[in-house]
Amino acid sequence: MAFSSGKKIPLFPLVYWCIPFGHMPLGLVAFFLLISTSVVRAEVAVYSDTLIVSSRPLPDPVNPSVAGMVTRIDLADEPGFRDAADLLGAAAGFQVRRYGAVGASAVPSLRGSSAAQIRFYLDGMPLNDAQTGMAGLDRIPLDRVSAIEIHRGIVPIELGGIGGSGAVNFISRQQEQGLDLLMRAGSFGELGGRAAAGVANAEGTLSGSVMIRGQRADNDFSYLDHNQTFHNADDDTVRIRQNAWIEHWGIWGAGSLEAGRLVSRVSLGHDRRDGGRPGPLGHLSPHASVRYGRTDGQLHFDLDEGLLTFHLAGGRNEEFLYDPEGEVGLGPVGTDRSISHDVNGRLVWSPVLAQGVLSLQTGLEGRGQWQKDWIVGKEEPRRNRATGSAFASATLSMARERLQVMPAWRWQRTRDDFPPVPVFPWLPETQAVVNQQDDVSTSLGAVWVIHPERFFLESHAARTVRIPNWVELFGHRGGIDGNRDLQPEDITSVDAALSYRSGQGGFSGRVAAFLAETDDKIIFIQNSQRTSKAMNAGRTRTRGIELELRSMLPGRFSLTGNLTLQRAEDRGGKNPIYEGNKLPFLPDAEARVRLKRPVAQWTPWLGIAYMGPNYRDRSNTELNKTPERTLLNLGLAREWSPRWLGSTGVLSISAEVVNLTDNTVYDVEGFPLPGRSWHLAVRVRK
Repeated sequence: MAFSSGKKIPLFPLVYWCIPFGHMPLGLVAFFLLISTSVVRAEVAVYSDTLIVSSRPLPDPVNPSVAGMVTRIDLADEPGFRDAADLLGAAAGFQVRRYGAVGASAVPSLRGSSAAQIRFYLDGMPLNDAQTGMAGLDRIPLDRVSAIEIHRGIVPIELGGIGGSGAVNFISRQQEQGLDLLMRAGSFGELGGRAAAGVANAEGTLSGSVMIRGQRADNDFSYLDHNQTFHNADDDTVRIRQNAWIEHWGIWGAGSLEAGRLVSRVSLGHDRRDGGRPGPLGHLSPHASVRYGRTDGQLHFDLDEGLLTFHLAGGRNEEFLYDPEGEVGLGPVGTDRSISHDVNGRLVWSPVLAQGVLSLQTGLEGRGQWQKDWIVGKEEPRRNRATGSAFASATLSMARERLQVMPAWRWQRTRDDFPPVPVFPWLPETQAVVNQQDDVSTSLGAVWVIHPERFFLESHAARTVRIPNWVELFGHRGGIDGNRDLQPEDITSVDAALSYRSGQGGFSGRVAAFLAETDDKIIFIQNSQRTSKAMNAGRTRTRGIELELRSMLPGRFSLTGNLTLQRAEDRGGKNPIYEGNKLPFLPDAEARVRLKRPVAQWTPWLGIAYMGPNYRDRSNTELNKTPERTLLNLGLAREWSPRWLGSTGVLSISAEVVNLTDNTVYDVEGFPLPGRSWHLAVRVRK
C-alpha cells in the first residue's frame, strides 16, 4: 500500500501562517488587509448564501463545507468569451500557464501541485486520461457548462476521493425552456457562437434541451521574440505567431424524466477540435497540426432525492497528430493516431441515520480505460487500465449543529496490463506485464459556526496518492523510457480558514492557510542525449495563504478580489543541488481585483491581475527567470428587455479589452502570449 498510517497529519495548520515569502510586494498585502478591514461597515444589498464567483474569479458569500474548501464559479453572468483556463487561473490558489491565445493548451497548478495531481470531472465523470494523467483545458466544452466547482486540498469521495491535491467539476447546463443565442468575436480572427433550445411539459416532469456551438481563431498575433536570451535585447525581433489557428465545434443534448420517487437524466455530446501545433520558440513546428474528437454520454438515476444514486458515463476519444515534416519530437515523419475509450460507473447510498445528527455516504465505483495507438501506420499494443474502489464518509453534527465533522475513507485498486513501449520504433517489443496497485485515501473535515450566519472556522486534512500514468510507467515513442519501479506520489494536504459575512450580506471574505506536501514526487530526468525517464525525485512542499473577498463600497461600487501568497519548494533531499529551490513556474504572489459600478444602464469594470516573478527551471537560474507582470483589463456590459423579445426576453452585450497596456508576456517554456486584444459578446435569451 502507498498509504502509511504512521505519518502524523496536523488538523489545524495555523502554525504555518507565518510564512517566509522573501521579497514580496508588501503593498499588495497591505491593500487587501485595508480593504478587508474597512469595507465591513458598508450598507449594501442582501446576497444569497452560496459561494459564487461571478465574472472574474471572485467570491460571493462564503459557504464553508466539511467536504473541503470549495469555490463555485457561476457562468450565468459571464460575458461569454472566457475559456476554462481563464476562469480557473483567476481563482485563489490556482495558477494556469498558457501556451498561447484563444483555445490554446494550458497547464494548471493548484496550491503548488503538478497538473496530473488535479482531478477534472464533467458532471462527476472523470476526464483525466490514463496516458498522461491530465485533462486538456482547451478541450473542455465550456459552452455546455453552467458552473465550475473548485475543491482545494481534497478530492471529495463522491468525485473519486483519491489521486490528487484537489478537484474541478464542470457542471452542465440544466434543461431550461426557451431559446438562448450567443455570438462572439475578438482579436486575431476570433469568431464563435452557440444556440440552445429547451422544452418541458406543463408539470415540469419531462424536459429536454439541445445545443450547437462553434468557434475559430487565427491567433496570428505579433510578439517580441527574445531568442531565449531574456537579458539581452540586442537580438530581439518582432514576429507574427504562425500555425496557432484553432477550429472547435460541438453538439450536445440532454433530457430528464421525473417518475414518482425516481428522477432520470441522460446526456449525449460530441466535440471536435482542429488546430495547428506551433511549438515553442526555438523549436517551431509550422506545418504540424492536431485533430481531437470526443463523444461522451451519461446516464443518471436518483431515488428519493439522493438516497440512492447510480451514475454511468462513457467517452470515446480520437486524436491525430499530422507531422509531415517531422517537426515534433523525435518521432517518425507522418501521421500518428490514437483511439481511447473510458467507461465509469458509480453507485452511492446516502442514508440519514439520525436527522440533524448523523448521515452516511457509501458506495462502489469502477472504471475501465483502453487505448490503441498507431505510429505512422504501425499498430501499437493495446493499453488497458481497470480501477475499482469502495468509499464511505460520515457527517456528524454536534452542539446544536454548530459543529460538523466529516471523516472519509476510500480504497482503490488499479491494474495496468500491456507491454512497455520501446523508446525508439526500431527497438524490439518487450513482454507484457501486469502492474497492480492498492491504495487508501483518508480525509477529515470540520466546520465550527462561531457566530450563526456570520463567523465560520473550517479545517481539512487529507492523505492520498497519485498513481503513475502510462507514459511514466511504460514510456512513449520519441524519447521517453518507461519506469515500472515508480512509486505513487504520496500527497498530504491540510488547511484552515476563517470566513465572515456581514449581517446585510454586503461583505463576505475568507482567509485560509494551507500546507501541501508530495513525497516521491515524479519528474522526468534526461538519462541520455535523446531520451528521458520518469523518476521519484523526493519531496515538494507548498505553504501559503489565500484571501478571497467581495464587498459593496460607498458610491455603488462593488469590489471583488483574491490574493494568493505561497512558497513552493523542492525539499527532496535526494539531490542537494535542488534542496530549498523554488518549484518552476509557481510565483510567490498572485492577486486579482475587479472593481465595477453601474453608470446609467451600463456597467463598466476594471480588472487588475498581478503575477510575481518565477523561475522556468528547477535550478533557479537568473537567466531563465520570468519577470513579474501586471495586466489591466477594461470591460463594459449592458442588458435590455426589448419589446420584440416579449415579456421574458433579455438582450445583453459585453465587451472587454484585455492587457490594456500591451505588456509583452511569455509563459511556458518560450511560448509567447498575445498583447492587447479585445472580445465582444452578444446574447439573446427568450
